[in-house]
Amino acid sequence: MVSDDGHQMVRQCRCAELRRQKALVERLFRQARIPKRFAGKRFDNFEVKRQERAWQVAKRYAEQYKTLKDKPQNGLCFVGPPGTGKSHLAYAILNELLPQQVVAVSGTVPDLLDSLRPKGGGNAEAEDRLELLKTAELVVLDDLGAERDSPWATERIYLIINARYAEQLPTIITSNLPLEELETGADGEVNLAWERIVSRIWEMCYVVIMDGDDYRRKDD
Repeated sequence: MVSDDGHQMVRQCRCAELRRQKALVERLFRQARIPKRFAGKRFDNFEVKRQERAWQVAKRYAEQYKTLKDKPQNGLCFVGPPGTGKSHLAYAILNELLPQQVVAVSGTVPDLLDSLRPKGGGNAEAEDRLELLKTAELVVLDDLGAERDSPWATERIYLIINARYAEQLPTIITSNLPLEELETGADGEVNLAWERIVSRIWEMCYVVIMDGDDYRRKDD
């Protein structure tokens, strides 16, 4: 029923729009595939005193994303030993942006690579997944580096990074290894493919070094 002044219709339209937006955000969260462990990671539950500069950079990135995303260097790369909060900050950014209807994909690099392996005798699904990682508005690549001695994995990572570099698409990366170390294999020799990947990362991302002890092993 619509009142003479149209207020009832306005309220109904607003309720419908809110329901539509809520459904869209829920779909975006499902598509992003945030691991359960990181679903609750926010800026306000990060141990700021341990990594204040990294926290400030990440929070500012989330706040200024709509402006930053159109710049050539529009990503972040958190580098540091395990337990310094790299993944927490990466997913805090994602959890902040998804309600703003940013289309994103996330996951640990080993898990994402596993999803790219053909299964069941066909590779159409794997190719679709690869295309999504190459073209999604925002991608979080968590724990990059452990797979660098696999030629197949290296090729897939290069395809993703290079495509996102070419199209200037925002990418958030975390790695336990210094970028210089990513360029070498287990034998200590420079890996030319990873040298190209790292070169792209330097151009795409603002690199944030996170030093310190593993806070997860600290006593209260």
